Amino acid sequence: MSILIRRALATASLACVATPALAAADFAACFRLDPSVSWSVGRENTRIVATTFAEAPALAVVTSGSGMTVANLYDTTGRRRLGTVHYGIAAWGADGSKPMMTDRYDPAPTFPATATPGQRFTVTGKGTRVNHGEGSESELEYDGFSDYTFVGFQDLDTEIDYAPRTFKDTCHLTAAVEGGRVEAWYAPGFGRIKFERYSGDSLLFSDEIDSITSE
Repeated sequence: MSILIRRALATASLACVATPALAAADFAACFRLDPSVSWSVGRENTRIVATTFAEAPALAVVTSGSGMTVANLYDTTGRRRLGTVHYGIAAWGADGSKPMMTDRYDPAPTFPATATPGQRFTVTGKGTRVNHGEGSESELEYDGFSDYTFVGFQDLDTEIDYAPRTFKDTCHLTAAVEGGRVEAWYAPGFGRIKFERYSGDSLLFSDEIDSITSE
């Protein structure tokens, strides 16, 4: 074997050792929620809190704004919606720290663990709603978006606290709604960070993360 061939083989071997394989984007990772994270979208502030719900470990995505607070509860994967706690509306004189209604889902709306670009799936569920003020309980149908398509993984360019930032490998989803569609982007650790609502092809409104308090 010639010296040139031996050198070429040695160089190739070193390159294989020195260059690690890039990790593939993971659909389930997009829904992972980190309890250390808190951020803002416009006038709404969101924080993720480790808690328990129905006597099981859970993660609460707590959003506050305009005198209202809502906590959406998920299992530890972030893909399974366990329920929602609606707190008193402070703007109406109620105690904003006390639950006004609690929704519990069984079966719970759940995003799949895996999906490929272009794949369609449904997210449905039902459960019960407890009205704490009235002391009543009623049946509940999940009224969130249900008919989803996974568009694909996307590096999402944003501006956070007036500085450019790119969220790598976000999951871009679209869902059909009456008269139009919604578009949503989910980022590992944060959950949903961007949302768009369309009527036909006309954008009605858009919400996007614009400030991060902690991560």
